[in-house]
Amino acid sequence: MALKLMFAKIVDKYDLLNHVLTFGRDVFWRRIAAEGCECHGVILDLCCGTGELSLHLSKLVSPNTLLVGLDFTRAMLRRAVHRKTYSEKVNGNLIKRSWKRDNVQKIDFILADAANLPFKNDCINCIGMSFSFRNLIFRNPLADTYLREILRVLRIGGRFVFVETSQPRVYPLRMLLYFYLEKIVPLIGGLISGYKPAYRYLGISAVNFPSAEEVKEMLEKMGFQKVSFNHMTFGIVAIHLCRK
Repeated sequence: MALKLMFAKIVDKYDLLNHVLTFGRDVFWRRIAAEGCECHGVILDLCCGTGELSLHLSKLVSPNTLLVGLDFTRAMLRRAVHRKTYSEKVNGNLIKRSWKRDNVQKIDFILADAANLPFKNDCINCIGMSFSFRNLIFRNPLADTYLREILRVLRIGGRFVFVETSQPRVYPLRMLLYFYLEKIVPLIGGLISGYKPAYRYLGISAVNFPSAEEVKEMLEKMGFQKVSFNHMTFGIVAIHLCRK
């Protein structure tokens, strides 16, 4: 409940702050994560927030793909629907002017909790996440429940792809990142959003989040197969890939 209220309070400035606090790199990281997802069948953007990853996926998937975004915060989903509608309007205008159809797939959004996914067993081809995996497992007593639900709904051989903060291997860079996350992020986030606790949580959870190697080990223990990761931007984020 605390996380739900927190995200509801920052929704108006959420996308802006994502871009500001990452110097615009979050767009690139999400695009790379989207490219790592399967592009057919049923794709779920889990904990989709304002739908940033969903919009990236919509430009990549095949026309017969079912693309679904799911989140437990109603305010975030409202923003996601608004962004999708705006994107469709812009693309529609481009189509009228150029007489050339842009391949942007329809997105359906669902209000639900990741601890109880409203899907049958073995029905999802790919699950993608962008900077929300940390919220599921960081000091969360339901961490194993979330991971079991992901495994339950994935098809055999289905792919789980997520981009998340990580721990740089180079010590000076890691210390610089910690200073930025613990001091600068709450300051800027608080000033722009008007709700500093959300960005204090972001900093604390990122600083204390396991390394990519530890995340890999955790996923393997839960039963995921072919687990791998790629560090990006000097190791401050990692893209994780695995299969059921």
